[in-house]
Amino acid sequence: MGLFKRSIAVTSINFNCWRQDFRVKFILLFTALIVFNTLKPVLQYGLDNGAVSTPLLLPLLFGSTEISIGTPKICFHVGLILLLCDAPFYYPITPYAIMRSKRSGWCIGTCLYIAVVSLVYIAFITICAALVAVPILSLRDSWDGSAADLIYGTSQMSAASLAQLYPTIIPIAVVKYLYPSGATLYTFLTAWASFTLLGMILYLVSLISKNILWGLAATGIIVFLDPILTWFTFPKKFWLQYFSPVCWTSVESLDSVQAHRHSRFQQSQLCMQFCCWHLLWQSIIRVNES
Repeated sequence: MGLFKRSIAVTSINFNCWRQDFRVKFILLFTALIVFNTLKPVLQYGLDNGAVSTPLLLPLLFGSTEISIGTPKICFHVGLILLLCDAPFYYPITPYAIMRSKRSGWCIGTCLYIAVVSLVYIAFITICAALVAVPILSLRDSWDGSAADLIYGTSQMSAASLAQLYPTIIPIAVVKYLYPSGATLYTFLTAWASFTLLGMILYLVSLISKNILWGLAATGIIVFLDPILTWFTFPKKFWLQYFSPVCWTSVESLDSVQAHRHSRFQQSQLCMQFCCWHLLWQSIIRVNES
């Protein structure tokens, strides 16, 4: 119980540093703008044509394309890296925190901080996506309305014509095969796990190398590996996407959605959890040896 309390105290100390950090406010503002800009066509179509939309629009933000370097999910992962770019989080109060919490408590508290930051960030994205749909809100667990019309078209206008008027990238497989609630739950959990995994890698590499730049380089390579693999694996090598946790956040990677894909929810979650626990253990060992 003492170790748990010390770890929570370290996590609280790290969060208290957000009050005077304008970097955090800028990242959150920039993230909100990305969400609004991506989902604006869905909102605009609904306002122009009286169509409704579910507030569970998170899966639409984590769609994957053959050229995905400019997709929102890449920007969100970069935003997460920038939120944690000062890992291993040495502040003026850190020496005192280490003395009070011991090395293990400080390390576990720092890793817990990474997990909570990841949770807060994906929750913020989810809320922003829901707020975009408020003017055309529908509480039905269905894609019927703006999203479905932009994909399939209407009796008055084809999907191609709508794409010119309301340009947006909507994962077709998500709308076609899954309900908003299920797709949102999958995206939320995998994105949280992916954010946490990236944060743990950033923390461990920075801790071992004693240089923040090496941690940023390692996580940056992992993030931008997604568009490379997405392009390289098409159309018959989708198993290579197992090597990019960013790919796992896209619902259309599920084999239940597209039979030629290989990702499974259970496999991706177990793999991410194993990686996170392994990185936590390695971080504790490294801190105790230093």
